[in-house]
Amino acid sequence: MANPNPKTEHLAAWQFKKGQITNPNGRAGGKSLKERAKQKLSSMTEEETEEYLNGLDKKTIWEMAEGKPKQDVEHNTEKAMLIKIDE
Repeated sequence: MANPNPKTEHLAAWQFKKGQITNPNGRAGGKSLKERAKQKLSSMTEEETEEYLNGLDKKTIWEMAEGKPKQDVEHNTEKAMLIKIDE
């Protein structure tokens, strides 16, 4: 199939082909950083946990407990029409 964008035609040889496997061996073995952090935090004593939490700001502790607050942001997608009136 020809590249529809002639400016990027020289890159076609390096683009992924349909059905191409990019990492046949999968993810590297071992624990992920997230798994290690969970294990470390769950194995702390009560005193170690208190010391750890004292080093964090209140917002971070809140987000760890409750999750990040939902962002309810809405905007009007209608475009404003400007009309110039000659006087």
